[in-house]
Amino acid sequence: MGDWSQQLLKLNFQKEKKADGSISYTLTPGHRRDSYWTKITVKQIGTPTPDAWQVTCARSEIRIGLWKIHNTTQDISVVVHTSVQKMIEDINYQTRLKPSFLSKISN
Repeated sequence: MGDWSQQLLKLNFQKEKKADGSISYTLTPGHRRDSYWTKITVKQIGTPTPDAWQVTCARSEIRIGLWKIHNTTQDISVVVHTSVQKMIEDINYQTRLKPSFLSKISN
């Protein structure tokens, strides 16, 4: 396990192994009214040693339909980093983002 994966685990990311053998790290920063992003996922690009990392930030909201409740993705951001330091800095910045007042009360 590389140094970058240890840093992600220290930031409370959960390591997930997919059925195809790939490994991703997922963070659920908090409730949609407390933090802007509801899910942040990091995937390594390149094996056995990563060349880059794909960081996906998604904001989901609950929508009530006629017959059932839907969890829809309202905003998504995908960034590819080639530096571990820049990736960790970006993740720290993204986790500090807060929703606007309207976003807090609208859902």
